[in-house]
Amino acid sequence: MAKFAVESRIDVPKARVWEVLSNLGSIYKWNPGVTSSHSTSESGSGEGATRHCDISNGPIKGYLEERALDWREGEGFKIDIYDTNLPLKSNVVEFSVRADGESTVVTVSPEYTIKFGIVGKLMDALMMRRQMRKGMEGLLAGLKYHVETGNEVGNKVPAV
Repeated sequence: MAKFAVESRIDVPKARVWEVLSNLGSIYKWNPGVTSSHSTSESGSGEGATRHCDISNGPIKGYLEERALDWREGEGFKIDIYDTNLPLKSNVVEFSVRADGESTVVTVSPEYTIKFGIVGKLMDALMMRRQMRKGMEGLLAGLKYHVETGNEVGNKVPAV
């Protein structure tokens, strides 16, 4: 199992960042890797809420079925990717937010296992971990851009 963390400072109050993060179905507005998304549960946020995401990374097209776990209102949650066509055996991504003066620090920590046993471990070491880190950095850059400007990111990582 691989795990790492990335963080970003967003120059808006924590409540505004939480408002965006906790609306699970709208991740397409700020994650440049998500081409479309929608809630698949009655509630669009909170423990057990689910969403569907269509993703694109160059020639790689895929989908994610995700479920919110360990919901800590105003503080963070985990997203369990429980079904996907990507080569992931498991992936749980933790989001946490903390106030830092008038700004907010958002931390994203994926913990994942690649399919294919030892070959998957080799794939992770050679390329997947780098791609996962780049994806998490892009996600945070998109969140920062969206929350600070109100604009959607589309499928490009914004320069911030």
